[in-house]
Parts: sequence; C-alpha cells; structure tokens
Amino acid sequence: MRNGEALVLLIDDVSAIVEELLTFMELHGIPAIGVLDLDEAIAALEANPSIRVLACDVRLGRDSGLSIIPRIRDHAQLNTRYFRYLFITGDQLRPDPALLMPDHMVLTKPVQPRVLIDVLHDLLGDPELLTQQGGA
Repeated sequence: MRNGEALVLLIDDVSAIVEELLTFMELHGIPAIGVLDLDEAIAALEANPSIRVLACDVRLGRDSGLSIIPRIRDHAQLNTRYFRYLFITGDQLRPDPALLMPDHMVLTKPVQPRVLIDVLHDLLGDPELLTQQGGA
C-alpha cells in the first residue's frame, strides 16, 4: 500500500499479529498499515494523512498503547487531526480520569475476527466499505 492510502493504523508489538491482521483487513477491503511501537506510530501518522482510525493493543512491551493519545495531543501537526481509537486488551481496562479519552472503543481478547471488522467499519463510518462487504 502506498503512503496516503491507509485509513487504519494498526499498532501491536508482535509482528506476526500485525501481519495477520493487516492481511485480514485487506481481505475485507480496509486499507491499513501496521507498526510495532508508538514511535513508529507517530512516524506513520505523519506520513499518512488519510489515516482516521488507530487500532492499538493496550500492552506494547514496556509501553501502554493508551499513551498514543497524549503523544498525538502534544504533537504540533497531529493534534489538529481527528482520530477515532480502537483499543484491544486482554485485561480489564480501568479508565484513568486524568487521561482525556477521545472517541474510542475497547475490545477484549480474544476478539472474534468478524467483530473486529464490524467495529472498524463503524469507526470509519464509511458506507462504501460496508456495502462492499454485503451490508456488513
């Protein structure tokens, strides 16, 4: 996929999961790119202005996937863009009142593949993507 086409940024620290999910999204008509950490995520967002949704594992090695929110908020260019967030976790996610959470959804592992695709379609809000999948 060429830069500028992706609508979804997938962030997970396990490369096999990134590759598998990117293939699955491609099969379902969702243009996406994947990265392994938050630094790569910021670089990918800078290089891909069409990204609208971030799908992020909560546990990223030593980092929390939730940390992407303040990193975007503190970024001079990215803080002007609107993103929707999907966080995926194997743990119960307790909201941190100090972290102002923008539009987001949380899925708990194990995530059913069809549920993931449906949630991404909803977050993208793109009827054409839904139509391509036979009405979702």
